[in-house]
Formats: sequence, structure tokens, C-alpha cells
Amino acid sequence: MNRRITILPGEVASKIAAGEVVERPSSIVKELLENALDAGATDITIELRGGGKELIRIVDNGSGIEPGDVPLAFERHATSKILTVADLYDVRSFGFRGEALPSIAAVSRVEMATRRRGDVAGTRIVAESGRILANEAVGCPEGTTIAVSRIFDSLPVRKKFLRQDSTEQGHCLDIIVRVLLPHGRVRAKVAAATRTLLEIPRTESLRERIVLMLGSDLRNHLVDVEGDGPGMRLSGFVSRPDFTRSSTRSMFFYVNGRYVRDVVLSQAVMNACRNLIEARKYPACALFIEMPPDAIDVNVHPAKLEVRFRRPQDVRELLQRGLSEALSGVRPTTGASPAVETHRWHEAPGRTGVYEALRRYSITSGIAGLPAPAPGPAEDVPDFAEGQEGLFSMRSAGRTPVSFSSLGYLGQIEGTYLVFSAPGVMILLDQHAAHERILFEKLKRSKDAGLEVQSLLIPELLEMSPRDFHLLVASRELLQEAGVEVAPFGENTAIVKSVPSLLGQADVKALVREILDGISDSGLPQDEKRHRILIGMACRGAIKAHQALTVDEVRRLCRDLDSIPFASNCPHGRPVFIELPAAVIERMFKRT
Repeated sequence: MNRRITILPGEVASKIAAGEVVERPSSIVKELLENALDAGATDITIELRGGGKELIRIVDNGSGIEPGDVPLAFERHATSKILTVADLYDVRSFGFRGEALPSIAAVSRVEMATRRRGDVAGTRIVAESGRILANEAVGCPEGTTIAVSRIFDSLPVRKKFLRQDSTEQGHCLDIIVRVLLPHGRVRAKVAAATRTLLEIPRTESLRERIVLMLGSDLRNHLVDVEGDGPGMRLSGFVSRPDFTRSSTRSMFFYVNGRYVRDVVLSQAVMNACRNLIEARKYPACALFIEMPPDAIDVNVHPAKLEVRFRRPQDVRELLQRGLSEALSGVRPTTGASPAVETHRWHEAPGRTGVYEALRRYSITSGIAGLPAPAPGPAEDVPDFAEGQEGLFSMRSAGRTPVSFSSLGYLGQIEGTYLVFSAPGVMILLDQHAAHERILFEKLKRSKDAGLEVQSLLIPELLEMSPRDFHLLVASRELLQEAGVEVAPFGENTAIVKSVPSLLGQADVKALVREILDGISDSGLPQDEKRHRILIGMACRGAIKAHQALTVDEVRRLCRDLDSIPFASNCPHGRPVFIELPAAVIERMFKRT
């Protein structure tokens, strides 16, 4: 290592820079798609060969590039998006650093033909390994066509790390969906050889776009999210707590229209959904934050996939508040369920659409898999032509949230599940989960306002293991806050003197052991321990399964459910109720 310091040759430096931007074929697809969007394209065609490893061709109808600027687009640090340092903090476009095309050309062969609207001729340019091989006038359509081939041929070490064609193609489809999701005005088609992988029509609303691109199974489970903060606005959708995924891949975040990956945003979503969804489950969401460009730094990641917020706490609070307000109102719904209509949805002969493509690549790209639509008459196929209005209006109408008290009570099954009827739907309610959520919310409110405590007529003595005894002694203050007064009473023995009045009928010994089990993890922060103590108390104090309820008790349970937020799930994340649309029941009896 006793070599002298030298300046790297330009070829080496350009390949190092390219390695930061171009990780795999999907990186190229992302950069070129964003360039097309910046150019105002409304129609984009993408061709992939070998999963994008052999060829990526993207054709758009954007504004094109002026002939004199075409070779400059392949120079490092050349851009039309910024002129001064101040412009870096007022970025309103996707690409701006002038790195994408030169980085792509440094590790592949790039052939581009572009023509501006109104120009007689366009310009064709060929670049490979950082060198311009051709630059000439040519006849071509308005917009830009760019073909990238021989990817990583000059970097065989990088090329051997690429995966199978299907895997790389899945990554390309994933990034296409993520980039194009917010742009309802853009129509896109993705092809591989002679097959159409994906067709994305123009859509009239964001909800239509999400259902089309993320899966028809989301159609009945999307909840609107809205919110305002200091200089910020939040909008989008999140899935109901009873609809979850097994990974975070269905969580989509956009800041000023740019898809980003951000820990602040994902943590805010999970905090808002805490005690609403089961452990190791994740919601599906597409959330959009609009804020002044100078409030974020989009220049912290070579591929611009990450951002840095000036005030991350404000962003976190905006998301948590918006999601909490949206999910707190989830209630049973009446009317014809959109799910009833899904059996009529299908692809026209010869058309491979969004559903087929996303189903095929659900494993490799992480996009939600879709159920196979049943065949139906060709005239039922929605028209994807431009100007189509209300694509899902028929399927999204007629579902009205109702209160639990307004449901018709039919009876109890197995002493555990309460059966209700409403127009067009039957509802099953888990009495333990419902009462557990009610107690949890009441305990939270009482804890903030001052818990009403009930002294035990005969204090309970608890004999326990040394580990549990030391945990109980160390947690005395937290238990006292929650209304449970305990004290040491000899070796490995404690005495319980009082509990919250709400839990006066609970088994005190089982209650304390439930609490200790919930807080036994030594790495838990204090706030999480407080939360788990309330969950344990609510669980032990709630109505049990196989416990018969009178009609008056059921009515009181329904009134209490109507008075609290987050009535859709218990604090452990299990559903409080499920809905069975009448049409589903009819299909089960072969009546349709």
C-alpha cells in the first residue's frame, strides 16, 4: 500500500460513479421512466428482454430534446433542472443531477432517438462505455425512444451478480408500478419479447389506480387518509386493519410525487397501526405527502430513493395522526359489497392486463398476488379507452358504515360469537375481542384522567419464581400508574392490594401474571411496557369465550363499541368483527 496518490482515469471514475446509480436493470428503468415523466409523457411503452439484462427500450411521447443538447445529456454533471446551489433546495422534478444517462452509458450501450414537437427531424445518438459513437439527424416520432443493451458487459464482475431473468424482470415490474402509481394521466404498456406483461390504463382517480396496480383484493379494504400539518398535506389510502400483508412491500410512500423509502414514514405507519394489526403483519398503503421543496433534501441518495426531512418529527406526527383518525372510524358496512362484482372482472381475449402481470410476478417483485378472475361474457369488460369515467363506480357504491347499536341481533354461537344482520350483510362479532378493545380504550382514558381504584376486600398473595418476583418489584411504579397496587410480602411473594374498578371482577392472580408475561422483555422501553400492561389488564378483565350473554348485555356491549375509536380490532390486532355479504352466502348455497 506504499503507492503514491494519483488521479483516477476518467473511465474508472465514471464506472465507479455509475455503480452508485445503476445497481441492476431496474435502476435503469427507474431513471428512464422519471426522465419520461419530467418530459411530460402521457404514453409510455417499455420493452424488456432477458428480464432487462439484454435490452431495455422505453418509448415516450414527451417533449423530446433539442438537437444541440442531445450530446450534452451524456456528459457528467450536465442538467437542465438546476443552475445554482439554491436550486438544489427547490427541486420540483424527478431527475436533476445530470448523472443518469452518463452513468447508464458508462456501463452499457445506449441508443437514443428524440424529436421535439414541431421539429422536422429528430436526433439519433449512440453512446457506449462513456464514448459517443454516433450523433446524427434522423426521422423519428415526436418524443424520445431510448434503448439500453450490453448492460454491464464492461463490468463482468458486476454482471455475474445479476439474478435469473424472471427475478430481474420482477424487479423491473416492481419499480414500474411504484414510479407510475401516482400518475393517473399516464398510460403505460410493458412487453417482453412477444408477450404483454402489463397494461396500465389512464385512470380518473387515485383509488382506481391503486386497485388496478396493487390488486383487486384491496378494493373493499381501502380507507381514505387525509391530514394537514405545518406546511404539509397528507393524502392517500391505507388498508383496513383486517386486511394485512406479510411484508412491508405493499407500503408505498411518495413525497412531492417522488417514490421514496424512508424509516421515519414506515415507523410512523407501524406506530399508528400498533394494537390494530397482528404481530408480524403489515398494512397495505399508498401515502402522499406534499411539502415545500426546501423542507426536504432529495440529494442524499445516488438513486434519489431516500430523502431527509428538515422536521422529521412533524412528518411523523402528521402520518400518525392522519392514520389514527382514518382507522378509528372503521365500522361494519351495509349495502351490496363491491366484492360481489369481482367475479365479473376478467381480461378480454388476447389482452394480458395488470391483474395477470401482477399475479405472475407477485413472488419476485413483492407485489400483491391476485385471485384468478372467473371467465365472463366479453361485453362485461370495462373499456380502457381514454376518457373512461367511473371505472369502478359500480363496485365502490352502496357501502355505508353503520353503528353497532343499529344492527339486528340474531343470537350467540358457541357462547363466543354474536350474530347480527344488516341490509345485504351478516356480521359476526367476537365478544371477547370486542370487550377487550372497550376495556383497553377505557383504561387509557381513565389513566389519563385518573384511574378509579378499588381496594381488595381480601388482598391477594402471589407466590412466584425469583425472576418474576424481581420483575414485579422493578415494575411497581408502572403497575401503580395503571391502578394495580402491589408490594413485596416475604421471599418471592407479593401482595396485591388494589386494582382498577373496571377490573373488579377479574382473577387478580391471572391478571398480574398476564401483565408480567407482557413486560418480561428487558429491552422494552417504558412507554411500550405501559402499553402492554394496559393490554394485559384489558385481556384478563374482558368477557371470556363460552360465556353466555343476555340481550341487555349485548346491547350494552354494542353501545360501548360505538363510543370508542378503533373498534375494528382488539389490542392484540385480532379482528373484532367480520362481514359476510349476502351474495357470498348465496354463492355458498349455489343460488347464484
